[in-house]
Amino acid sequence: MSESAIAEVCGAQLAWWENGEGDALVLIHAGVADARMWQGVLPALALTSRVIRYDMRGFGRTRSPPGPFAPARDLAGLLDALGVAQAHVVGASYGGQVALELAATEPGRVASLVLLAPALPDIDPTPELAAFEEAEDQAISEGRIDDAVELNVRMWAGASTRDVRALVAEMQRTAFELQLSEGADVEELEPPVSARLAAIETPATIALGDRDIAGFDLVADRLAAELPHATVQRIAGAGHLLALDQPAAVASLIARHLER
Repeated sequence: MSESAIAEVCGAQLAWWENGEGDALVLIHAGVADARMWQGVLPALALTSRVIRYDMRGFGRTRSPPGPFAPARDLAGLLDALGVAQAHVVGASYGGQVALELAATEPGRVASLVLLAPALPDIDPTPELAAFEEAEDQAISEGRIDDAVELNVRMWAGASTRDVRALVAEMQRTAFELQLSEGADVEELEPPVSARLAAIETPATIALGDRDIAGFDLVADRLAAELPHATVQRIAGAGHLLALDQPAAVASLIARHLER
């Protein structure tokens, strides 16, 4: 089964895609991507699961009015619209934080978690990340979107293949254009999810690429220490965007997680 449509959720028009049959498996893209980042893992996962992908606000084909929104609340609303009471949830980078926020605020909705190089809101950035964020902010404030896109490609996919870098550039450019024109603003969760980790009882698998940038290992260590039921695995030959760099290995990791 394959289906796609637009769902009216919390005032936004969320673009979503569905493939396969079985238990629901939701894929949340990274903050430098959109639902297209999952194309490489989709065929294997759809053999045994009802795989749901979507574009968060400010990304891909989703459209949003200006004003505050909560990404985890959007996801819960999308699950309601699709008739999904509970799902296994996979989140990449910032999508991993959104997955954790859903598990913290609506634990009954999340059967398990797979977190691929996940983010947390209150981890101090490394000098490399701080320099990147400053350069990106300056480029955007000066209207140099091409430069901001290139900064992101070098940061998050610098060692990836040419095709991956081209896709990341396309996804990030779309995101910048949408975010600058729509004016939607993320409503921060209070208290933050990092203060709620011990209460997240759902089983979690955390994965890191062995070529990821410094800093995300600290996030993984903290999650492994504070989540009650978490394991950490590494994927060889992957940078920050594991599902783009090593799709077969990521699909296998998710499949093993679901079997457990």
